[in-house]
This record gives sequence, structure tokens and C-alpha cells, in this order.
Amino acid sequence: MGRLFGWAVLAGCVLLVGTSCHRGAVRGAPERTCVVLSVGGARGLAHLGALAALKARGVPVDCVVGNSMGAVVGSLYASAPGMEPRARYRAFFTEYEHQTAEAAAGRGVVGATLGLLAVALSGGALAPAVVAGVLGAAGGAATVPQLSHARFTHVLDTFYAGARVERLPVPFATFYQQPTADGLTRVTVTEGSLAEAVAASAANPFLFKDATLERIDPGADRVSAVPVHDACVLFPGARLIAINVTGEAAFYQPGQGCEVREIRVDVASPAEDAFTGTGPAFEAVYAAGYDAVIAALSARPL
Repeated sequence: MGRLFGWAVLAGCVLLVGTSCHRGAVRGAPERTCVVLSVGGARGLAHLGALAALKARGVPVDCVVGNSMGAVVGSLYASAPGMEPRARYRAFFTEYEHQTAEAAAGRGVVGATLGLLAVALSGGALAPAVVAGVLGAAGGAATVPQLSHARFTHVLDTFYAGARVERLPVPFATFYQQPTADGLTRVTVTEGSLAEAVAASAANPFLFKDATLERIDPGADRVSAVPVHDACVLFPGARLIAINVTGEAAFYQPGQGCEVREIRVDVASPAEDAFTGTGPAFEAVYAAGYDAVIAALSARPL
């Protein structure tokens, strides 16, 4: 891999919609391009549009790294890179809807589906009181099943047909936090069950009553919110395209040896019905991701 030279340290880079931050040029063309997807709850649906825009511009995606909602969208892409991201997500939601409908025994199915998915993919952004409000507005919290991390994992495993991380068409990695005697340790997942890996990255014990403290959503950690550093460790010398919907600049140390192109997507959290993958709310957040990437690449091509 090329040796690092001419490193520019740009601390606290503040970006506008569709603009990007470039840090850490490396000598020669990178051998591969990796997409790094941030956490962000419903705003993470913008990652679908961002991936579609990269494909439309002919940008190769040789590897994908993501956490929480970024792990969900990233795994959807890495497991079926030939499928249009929006269609892939809709197929996932259809499976989620089917299994949630069975669990809800026909009571408040639509509300239960949206409410549970909103919680599952919130990356810890929804407080318990908000969760109760979402589910209550759907027809009464008593009409829906208890939030279950085991069921969420099962839905993922069914949809991915038992796929394993190390056998995906596109290399994929995600992370979760594990409590130890010395505090929380970030765990890297590059092999094993894809469903368990993604579910671990979205595990929030405050929301999932059956979630254990063995694996915790890493979204609250500033470094893990946009896992640029970890992606460079896994794929040294790669060009990293970081799609960031968190509202804050990615945080990582310079001098890693990766070319980093950060694209900030300024998008408000959509209504929970955006999780269906259809309708105005979904289309707006999808378009935000697509437009941000197109604008950034038009302003400065790779």
C-alpha cells in the first residue's frame, strides 16, 4: 500500500449538504474503494440513496463497513450488490412485516410493524417514552408484542437465508460494544452469522427487553458513529467514502494511511412510515442521500 505523505489535518470539518471532506491523501491510486455507513436511525435510510448514486456514477464498492442502521443497509448491499438498494430494502421490509404480523396475531399489524421496526433500527435514538408513544399511537401498546431482539435477529436470519459474513459477495464488517471489567470494548465482526452480526450492532438493552448486555449498539461512541478509523484498520490503504447522516463530522485520527472522502447528508428524521420503503417520507430521505452523493462527486470527482 502506498506510503502516507502530505497529510492534512482538518479538525472539526464542517460540511454543507452534498459537500465532502477529503483527508489523508495517499500515494498512488487506492487498490479498492470501501463505503463506510454511519449510524442514524431512520435518517440512515439515506444510505440507500447514497449507494444507488455511487452505482449510477460507476463508483466501485469493494467493501462495506457500517454500524447500527449503517450495518442494516450495508449488509443489504453486501449480500446482494447486484440488486437496486431500494428494492432490496423493500424486500427486507416485506419479510419483517410478514413475521411481525404473525407475532402480532393480526392486532394492530401496521402500527406494530412500523413501531417495532422504528425501534429496532433507531440505533438507540428513541427513548422508552417515545417508543411507548409510537406504539401507542399505532393502536395501543397492548395490541403489539413485546419488543424482542431475538425476533429481530430471526427476521434478519430468515431474510439472509443464514448467510455468513465471510462468504458475502462484497466484504462486510460491523462492530458492537462488549462490556468488560475495564469498561466497554469495541468488537469487530468479519465472520459468522450475518444476522447475528447486524443484530449485535443494533442491540439496545434499554429498548429490547430480551437483549443481553453481552452485545451493545456502538452508536453512542463518537468514533463508532461513523467507523472510518475501524474501516481503515480492516482495509488499509483503501479509499474510504464515508456517508454520514449523524449531523456531526466523523471523528478519527489522521495518519491512518487511507484516503477519506466524507459526504455529509443533511436530513431530518423522517416519519416512521418511511420504514416501509415507500411513500413521500421514504422518498425524501432516499433522495437526500442520492442527491448528496451526486452533488459531492460532481463538485470533485474521485
